[in-house]
Amino acid sequence: MLKAIGSDIDLSVPSDCEYYDYVKDVLESDVVQSMKQFHHHGHTSCFQHCVNVSFYNFKLCKALGLNARAAARAGLLHDLFLYDWHDYVKEPGQQLHGWTHPRTALNNARKYFKLSPLEEDIILKHMFPLTTALPKYPETVCITLTDKFCGAWEVIDHWVYIARKGIHFVRKVFAQ
Repeated sequence: MLKAIGSDIDLSVPSDCEYYDYVKDVLESDVVQSMKQFHHHGHTSCFQHCVNVSFYNFKLCKALGLNARAAARAGLLHDLFLYDWHDYVKEPGQQLHGWTHPRTALNNARKYFKLSPLEEDIILKHMFPLTTALPKYPETVCITLTDKFCGAWEVIDHWVYIARKGIHFVRKVFAQ
């Protein structure tokens, strides 16, 4: 079962989910599946983070009457940088991961998928305002918000998980 954080909807059921119909080829590709091996926020993999952002960006853009298909597809690809950024070592003169990964993700996405100009803008500018390139489309503005929201949710979810483990440990120690 494939779910976005905070959702009970199975995103991998084609007949039940318009989202899946839009992203099936991207979601099932080997390169996107390979993102499962990279940590992202807390205990969330890069793959799961991209699913979270993709699904909620799809929902937001659909509610606003925007291009939900492009929003969902680009959301899956927005962090297709294919390395664990926690281990990233920048070269002398190179900017940090936060500034460079949108271009890396776009270059990787272009290798594996045919992208529309809208999808390219969403991927390249999803880190606005950290990166200073202004979003050209409202769907790009949506992903900047969705990405920050999901990232924060994933970090908080991890902190809650750690706190619960700590409380369980303390209870176990004092119960003896």
